[in-house]
Amino acid sequence: MDRGILEPPWRGLGLGPVLAGAAIRRLSQDCVAVACEPGSADGRELTEEQHREAAAKLSRVWERIGFESFQDDVHILDCHLQRPQDLLAERQEEFNALCRAWREHHQP
Repeated sequence: MDRGILEPPWRGLGLGPVLAGAAIRRLSQDCVAVACEPGSADGRELTEEQHREAAAKLSRVWERIGFESFQDDVHILDCHLQRPQDLLAERQEEFNALCRAWREHHQP
């Protein structure tokens, strides 16, 4: 997976870590580790400060599914640990709870 981009209306809802985590679990079955370098991938021109802010924010998102800071803005996920699987399950449950709350609030 080269990159994942959520359209702005879908950002901040917890969907990014769920989708990325599920794709990583599916694609990394025979892998030892996965590496990523968080950064903006949606094609917008960013200042250096905006790029740093986006990378820091994405780093926090990646950490929520088990990535750990390695070096030079690279993050590593050990595919053989249970913790990333548990974290992904937590993120999925958080998103499911948000969906349930939205449905309850919007159903007549």
